[in-house]
Amino acid sequence: MWFRRLLPLLGILSVLVFHQTNLFAGEKIKIVTTTSTFASITREITGSRADIYYIASAKRDIHFIQPTPKDVLKLRKGDVFIHGGLDLEVWRGPLIDASGRRDFMPASGAKAIDVSQGIELVEIPTSLSRVQGDIHAFGNPHYWLDPANGKIIARNIAEGLGILYSEDAEFFRKNAESFSTSLDQKLEEWKHRMVPFQGKPVITYHNSWPYFLNRFGLVAVGYLEPKPGIPPTPKHIQELVRMMKEKNVPIVIKEAFQENKTSQKLAKETQAAVLDLVTSPEANKQVPDYFSMFDYNIRQFESISKTPRG
Repeated sequence: MWFRRLLPLLGILSVLVFHQTNLFAGEKIKIVTTTSTFASITREITGSRADIYYIASAKRDIHFIQPTPKDVLKLRKGDVFIHGGLDLEVWRGPLIDASGRRDFMPASGAKAIDVSQGIELVEIPTSLSRVQGDIHAFGNPHYWLDPANGKIIARNIAEGLGILYSEDAEFFRKNAESFSTSLDQKLEEWKHRMVPFQGKPVITYHNSWPYFLNRFGLVAVGYLEPKPGIPPTPKHIQELVRMMKEKNVPIVIKEAFQENKTSQKLAKETQAAVLDLVTSPEANKQVPDYFSMFDYNIRQFESISKTPRG
């Protein structure tokens, strides 16, 4: 008799257990990344198995981001934190401190993935001094702008997630391999499209572009910033104009969030073309992901001329 009375309750419990099991099985990994670039590559690795939130707006300078209370809350509730390592995101430490997530801190980092591991860095300083401007102690951190480094980033993400979620490790690894294969194919196309610009001297606003320029064979001969992070001065601009005329520099590269007045002044006095390039996916509607970022930037080069002067 007592068993019959329990039957309805057991039926309800079985439904609840089944529902709860399915709920856990269908839960997505909550991943927080510092940038839209790392978010884009992470999506390639996880597919629909993760919800991904990134902190730094693609329309702002990565070095001067101010995380919001929402960012702190997202990080506090996140399962995994993916970042650029080095001293790219100077705001990363205070953000982690505010979130209270010790497992995202450098000392433990049990649930943090540093995507810079294995990257061959350039411009590693031999000395450090404030008179040199805002230099990076570990080397230039804008390494994702070489598409070949995108493969290393993807591998780091896949391996890190595979350690944390071993049941999906093979899934992540295969997605990273597929991403790398597609990137290799696109890289051959991009290199072909950039052939007319190989060896060309360029001026850049900030020193964000050494990896991109090295990959595609261009040469930076000067910067609008007299020192990293230092605004252009009239004297420095005069020196740049003289040098650009002397070396017949045809291109000035800037990022969309940088002011236009100085680069336009250079262009007017030297007849150089100003290219507004993007350093992150989602910087505009034409750049939804990592692949389209390179397509967009290379189109900007192609737009000035099939055979640039110089």
